[in-house]
Amino acid sequence: MKHLVQPILLAITCLVFAGLVQASHCYSYTVEGYYNLLVENGSMFLQEKIKDSNKVSYVSQNKELLKGVKGQDFRVISDDGKYILFLTDAMYYLVPKSLYTVKENGVNPLFREDEVSKIVSNQFYLVSGDWYYVVLANNGQSIKHKIPELKGNLAIIANFNRGEILLKDDHAVYIYYEGENRLKEIPHLSPSQTHFVQSLDFYKQHHYLYDDDTFYLINIRFIYQDITKQFNLQGKHDGFTKAEIHLSYSGDSIDTKDGLLWLYAHRTLPQGEDAFFTPVQATYLNKYKDVYVYHDKVYADNWDLIQERQPLDLAVVKNPEELHRPITVVFSDNVLEYLFHEHQLQPQEKKINLKATKDYIEIQKNRIFIGADELSSDIFQDTPIFLGSIVDVIKPCDSRMGSSVVVDYYYFFTDGNKVYAYVNPSIKKTPQVLDNVSPQGLKADDYDTLQKLMNMLITP
Repeated sequence: MKHLVQPILLAITCLVFAGLVQASHCYSYTVEGYYNLLVENGSMFLQEKIKDSNKVSYVSQNKELLKGVKGQDFRVISDDGKYILFLTDAMYYLVPKSLYTVKENGVNPLFREDEVSKIVSNQFYLVSGDWYYVVLANNGQSIKHKIPELKGNLAIIANFNRGEILLKDDHAVYIYYEGENRLKEIPHLSPSQTHFVQSLDFYKQHHYLYDDDTFYLINIRFIYQDITKQFNLQGKHDGFTKAEIHLSYSGDSIDTKDGLLWLYAHRTLPQGEDAFFTPVQATYLNKYKDVYVYHDKVYADNWDLIQERQPLDLAVVKNPEELHRPITVVFSDNVLEYLFHEHQLQPQEKKINLKATKDYIEIQKNRIFIGADELSSDIFQDTPIFLGSIVDVIKPCDSRMGSSVVVDYYYFFTDGNKVYAYVNPSIKKTPQVLDNVSPQGLKADDYDTLQKLMNMLITP
């Protein structure tokens, strides 16, 4: 019996684990929070707006009172994505972007206005000639770390919110380790000449930090590698003062303005040294600087050019002078888009959707586009005006039984005479008319207004 129980327990454990694995996705994982401060009836609030991943559709809206803060004439100083720094009643406050944290801990003043002579981001404060790094503890109280090594003008070079900050003062370039309150100087860099360039791939190990005579590869944790010698071994001795780094899905490149392009392509030099950049006497095809011309042939990949293999066939390109690469697998010549497959350009008769989020809702005369969907708008009597969008979360999570997340999307428009609603427009392309609603006085992109309109359409 003992031997039988063990397999049964194991089977039950596996079934439970399998169920947990299957119930692995919830709609809330995909939404984004937007925060702002507002004053109502003499009281100050932190307001939270939750929106869909399309950045247009409201999911919810709430606010939390900042107890003891009147804020009638408040002024936002900075917003780093995690905290909002604001000034009111001659006091500086740092408020976390969390309604729960504000409710539990409230907000407390950091410094008097007359104490602070300079603020960098919302973390560094110059007080009586000394720089302080300020962070909020779990109980909402501020912790102030004095950093005596920092002198003069301070500037943040980069901060990826990983616990380290890349910064500089008048004397050096540093990494500040937030959890340790420790400052580490990066050698050989002149602060006034230092440049930082972030690769298109955020998580790529190699971003670029350099001045006139020193070049580092550096990752998002600011672990750096000096590759200056690699340039020297390949004949580069006159510095990087004129250098321009161009980021591309074809591979990054450096134009040193001396007739050479240095292409990012990791290889081993004859001397046995690693080299991350290779010099070639090539040019850029055009102003976009992500397609190369080398020995009268056109290349879209750094390694292809270096090895002189698989040049692009421009015979299919309508407007080759404008050919560029807006995303990884798509080229455009501003006339057509081309899929890039197996080193070949394939013209696409239908325009590939390259719209940014800000263009998620697009109105062209009487044509409406929501995402990639073109909707019927013949019913509109005049040019459509977008009022806003909201969602109704029917089923917030998937389940081990195989059912999926269910969310209904509502998009509201007006032509000045009536109000129209597209419900789940990826499925239904024609709008409903809200005959009993006048567009007069309706606020655009207002959560309360959109919620009322949606509730009129939801079946009781």
